[in-house]
Amino acid sequence: MDRKVVEVVAEMEDGVIALGIMNAEQAMTLPSDVDVKISHPDAEPGKTDRSLDRYEFQEMHTHPASSKD
Repeated sequence: MDRKVVEVVAEMEDGVIALGIMNAEQAMTLPSDVDVKISHPDAEPGKTDRSLDRYEFQEMHTHPASSKD
C-alpha cells in the first residue's frame, strides 16, 4: 500500500510547534481541537513550504484529483 508521508505542525498563539513526520492516515486522525498545518502530500516532507489546513488536506485525501494523460 502506498502511504503518503507528510510533515505536521501545530499553530499555537506563540508560534509553530513541529508535531512530526507521519503518514496521511495518521495526520487525518489528529484531534480536531489542535490547529494544524500539513505539508502538501506531493511535496517532500520537511523540505517544502506548501502546506494545507486540516480541511484542505482531508478534501484532497478523500477526493484526489484524477490525472488525465
